[in-house]
Amino acid sequence: MVLSISQEPWAMPEHTTDLLSCWMRRGGSKTQKRWWSIVPTCVWWAIWRERNLRCHENITNTIQKVKEKCINMFFWCKEDGIEEVEQLVDFLGSM
Repeated sequence: MVLSISQEPWAMPEHTTDLLSCWMRRGGSKTQKRWWSIVPTCVWWAIWRERNLRCHENITNTIQKVKEKCINMFFWCKEDGIEEVEQLVDFLGSM
């Protein structure tokens, strides 16, 4: 979803650690690179939240709703001035 918006070619690595280690945006300003580093955390949070809803509360959302939650998280970060993953983790912990 995010990669298609930015028109980046991609292939999914086999392991999550491989995906996170190669997640680096080439080019752009320092601020753009900081925002780009928050995207994986937003994606993981949306997926983790959906997993918990399905497993513990027997609630299932559509894929569109999961994508919407991911985008909403990213814009919440932008609105609150969160530019680093550590700040995002603290923000999520305070919810």
